Amino acid sequence: MPKSNLKPNLLVIFFIFLFLIIPFFVGAATLYLLPQSQTVYQGDTFLVEVRLDTEGEEINAVGTDLKFPADLLEIIDLSKGGSVLTLWVEEPSIKQGEVPFVGGVPGGFKGEGLIGKITFLGKEIGRAEVSFKEDSKALYGEGIPADLSFLEGNYEIIKRPEGLPVISSRTHPDQSKWHKSDTLHLHWDLADGAQYSFILSYDPLAEPDDVPDKPKGELIWVGDMEYPNLEDGIYYFSLKQKLPAEDWSEKVGFRAMIDVTSPEEFRAEIGQDPLMFEGKYFLSSATIDKTSGIDYYEVKEGKRNFKRAKSPYLLGDQSLRSKILVKAVDKAGNERVSEITPPKKPLPYWIITSIIFLVIVGWIIYRVISSRLKAQKSKPQFKT
Repeated sequence: MPKSNLKPNLLVIFFIFLFLIIPFFVGAATLYLLPQSQTVYQGDTFLVEVRLDTEGEEINAVGTDLKFPADLLEIIDLSKGGSVLTLWVEEPSIKQGEVPFVGGVPGGFKGEGLIGKITFLGKEIGRAEVSFKEDSKALYGEGIPADLSFLEGNYEIIKRPEGLPVISSRTHPDQSKWHKSDTLHLHWDLADGAQYSFILSYDPLAEPDDVPDKPKGELIWVGDMEYPNLEDGIYYFSLKQKLPAEDWSEKVGFRAMIDVTSPEEFRAEIGQDPLMFEGKYFLSSATIDKTSGIDYYEVKEGKRNFKRAKSPYLLGDQSLRSKILVKAVDKAGNERVSEITPPKKPLPYWIITSIIFLVIVGWIIYRVISSRLKAQKSKPQFKT
């Protein structure tokens, strides 16, 4: 090959190499929903996780809005429990068919993690698409936007077939709420001659097989079953029924959300800032609950009753003489209490000045009296 053609060919190869390699070094991330698809009976609730895959990058902040069709779906609950975001710019809330999740991760996060959980109610029959707004962002490094991709969710709400078992629970009666019982009791009425296949799983899409099941161990009996000593988490009980001379029915399910663990230990602090509460003393506190999330805080000052509070909280006792208790309560009702004995306030300047003045005056009086006593003792004594 002539030397004159060598350098141009090398340049072409070099630029092709850069074109292929550089994209692998551009920050990327994926926002997605789990499960991404599900069939739900009208009137039932289902839970969707909003998740993040950093694709090997270290993400420091996420700001995303989810869109959902309000005519088909209704949001029953929003939860931050277990989220990788620990500093929230704003609380997740429902805003005209949208849900924002905006928060940060001190120190950064790399890998796959939970952003938040949404419990939907299937209101009307139809196909509901839940998607991310295009202006959603994930930031890494020093505020550099990641190349973000999205995976939306598609959920079909259908009419509930007739004749299916209805599952209930006396230990976890509301499928949309967290409970602090680690024993799950389930009940359904048995049909004459029916057989049942069932499974308890963390997977909402888990399907029982077409093989009749019989309870084992402590499950008691079919139709009145009990699962003891369950760990914290969200459980899905799925059931199929087979009537005599009929095929296996469609799946019916029951969701149980269990959290028996108290919020993490925390320390509340007393602060003062001329820009807040007109310079008065306030209380700030924050903790996390890895499973159900923090529901609310309560504050008790001295002999007063506990009172619902948000951080920062303006203290009622500005003299700082009362013992303070701060209670964090998660969505299952588990509690964690932090106690504060407020530091004594320094004495006012005028009191300090008065004390110093009195000490000086006392010292002067003492010196005068001492001098007079010494003078009296030094005078000559004459006998008469």
